Amino acid sequence: MTRRRLKNCAWLACVGWMLSPLAEGEAPAPSPRLLGVTESILNYCAPHDPSAAARLRQKIKQLVQGASAQQLAEVRQSDDYRKAYESVVDFAAKIDEHNVKRFCAETPVAR
Repeated sequence: MTRRRLKNCAWLACVGWMLSPLAEGEAPAPSPRLLGVTESILNYCAPHDPSAAARLRQKIKQLVQGASAQQLAEVRQSDDYRKAYESVVDFAAKIDEHNVKRFCAETPVAR
């Protein structure tokens, strides 16, 4: 095998190795913190502001796109996810009733 062919074979092997997760359809798992915050805000806002809830559902759909059910289960069981989720629960518990719609409408995660 010539030196040039050897380089080409090595290059093709590297490209194949890097693209193999894409061929299998596996996307990287979403950020546990971002998913935890977003899902927690959705659960809090859904009964109070349906339009904000719809935006949050879209955001979650984007975050989990391509991830497998196993990846999502692992993310949702992680400490980072739980801490992020609970931090929003703790914060939302302190929101004055009159400011709930504002919080849901202005949450940066939904944008």
